[in-house]
Amino acid sequence: MASPAKRFWKTTSMVKGDDGWMVHLDQRPVKTPAGHPLVLTGEALAKHIQAEWDAQDDHIHPATMPMFRYAVTAIDRVTPQRDYVIDQMLGYTKNEMLCYRTPDQAELAEEQNRHWQPCLDWAKQNYDLTFEVATGIMPISQPEASVKLAANMLTNMDDFRLAGVFNLISISGSFVVGIAIADGQLSPQEGFDIAFLEELWQAKQWGSDEEAEDRRNRLKQDMIENKQFLSLLETA
Repeated sequence: MASPAKRFWKTTSMVKGDDGWMVHLDQRPVKTPAGHPLVLTGEALAKHIQAEWDAQDDHIHPATMPMFRYAVTAIDRVTPQRDYVIDQMLGYTKNEMLCYRTPDQAELAEEQNRHWQPCLDWAKQNYDLTFEVATGIMPISQPEASVKLAANMLTNMDDFRLAGVFNLISISGSFVVGIAIADGQLSPQEGFDIAFLEELWQAKQWGSDEEAEDRRNRLKQDMIENKQFLSLLETA
């Protein structure tokens, strides 16, 4: 395993330019791993990322810099391939996880109905997204109108918000849960519990191992950090 890179700067600062905020290390602007300028859309996010760089000790620890990591994702991965990213997110709409209910475990199916259906109802009420619900694992064809509405929602997001929402959707496995967390309808904890309902139910019934617990904790933390990233984008 490679050793962490050494800290190479003494001071950090923020600079406001025509296109947005930038973080400077010893008066040199931070760039992404792909070499793009790290131009940030708001002061709150820039301050947080500056603090992440400033908090590094003698070595750089990327795991302690989640807001920088998500900003890099937006600039290096989302901006150059927006259409591809949106198409990946629409795949979750076409195969919405909350629409598949367990046919042979009545207690689990009841839990799914109790926690999942309100999310689908919320999506219908707030975004006019209608989803077909079925039992079993056979694919369901979702209404094309809902897919088009979802596409419009995503197209209207800037690259930074799109990056945060993409992460929430991909972690949860659900378009509706990801959007609900992003909108504040669900807290990251609530979204995690809904998205991993079946896995948590099985663990409660049969027990869980340490590796699975660690994985779930990492995913939950990722949800919390992505919601924080989106909140910083919205902070004036």
